[in-house]
Amino acid sequence: MAVGEIIDISFTQITCEARDLDNIPTAGQFIKFDLDSYRVLGCVTRYDIGSISQEGYPRALWKTAEELKKFYPQLDQILKGYFKCIILGFIANDKFINSLPDRSIKLHTMVEFADKKDILLATQSSLFLNSVIKAKDVDIVEVIPWMLYFAYVARDRDYEYIEHMGKELNIYLKYDLNLLTPIIERLENLITNL
Repeated sequence: MAVGEIIDISFTQITCEARDLDNIPTAGQFIKFDLDSYRVLGCVTRYDIGSISQEGYPRALWKTAEELKKFYPQLDQILKGYFKCIILGFIANDKFINSLPDRSIKLHTMVEFADKKDILLATQSSLFLNSVIKAKDVDIVEVIPWMLYFAYVARDRDYEYIEHMGKELNIYLKYDLNLLTPIIERLENLITNL
């Protein structure tokens, strides 16, 4: 089932409008969409909720969720959710290729959550980590722990996978402990508490 529709495309990233405000993909979640004979995979790097009005931010209404639905049923029409994704690669002939597809992504394509098989394919090599590290305007300290957590869950909580990816991540970060430490701390917190 579609969770979003592509409304903006830049070289390695897409922006989608969420289907509904209660199910916006969040940082680190894997998404997929079809592009001709390919299945393209990406990762959510950011999400926003805002008003469709050009007049700025929505105002605080100081109501419960039930009161909002009763007194402001039109909120679903004037508030929209958006999420940005990095393209990690595509699947062709049941193999994941960590590269942009050889054709352009189409506006108004429907985007879905990736399933376990897709996540396993996209995360078998550590190249997906480098795709995120090299992307512009991505908070890797927040996004990478969630990506690794979702890959870990898809592997039935295989901790050896996390250890291996941690070593690969350290190389990609050029052994910068100021970046690596908060990523590992957040990931450990997710693994321990979820």
